[in-house]
Amino acid sequence: MTTTVNEQYKLLGRKVEDKRQSEDFYPTPSYVTEALLEYHHFRGKIWEPACGDGRMAEVLKKSYQDVECSDLMDRGYGQSGVDFLKSNKRVANIVTNPPFQLAYEFIEQGLKLADDCLALLLPIRYLTGKKRAKLYAKFPPAKIIVIPNKVDFLGFGSPAMEFAWFVWKRGIKQTTIVWADTHDADVKRKRKKKA
Repeated sequence: MTTTVNEQYKLLGRKVEDKRQSEDFYPTPSYVTEALLEYHHFRGKIWEPACGDGRMAEVLKKSYQDVECSDLMDRGYGQSGVDFLKSNKRVANIVTNPPFQLAYEFIEQGLKLADDCLALLLPIRYLTGKKRAKLYAKFPPAKIIVIPNKVDFLGFGSPAMEFAWFVWKRGIKQTTIVWADTHDADVKRKRKKKA
């Protein structure tokens, strides 16, 4: 009989939350960032403010020349020691996989600092919740890009959560939901050229 990591923690009498990664470090698999780029086109500079070890940024840089990378922690990539939640720097686009325990704060701060577009990778459960519902009523995402398979951030082979890209775009007040075209953790590259 095989048991999942979650089941093992329950057998030991511990909560699943107890096994969280230090500083909420969950590097984004490349196909997840590719799914965002498949369904959304950015104009102007992109800031990746929780760049970790650069996995998301490297995918962004394949399609966009002006990508700035920073993180509060030093993981050997980008500028370290930059606290996004205390920043007042404005930029055209902000794209990141925020620390999950600070995701709401990243939404609020990103909406203040992004002049054109904010794209955050969030658990699909972020579609619900009274506090978030109030925020979405005032600032509805323009697009939600659902990742149809559970995302295995750490390579353990038994991911537990579903995710989606929540994309806010200035001037768009209606939400469109799309399902990313993923197959065996690999996005089919058929992006249309946009002028």
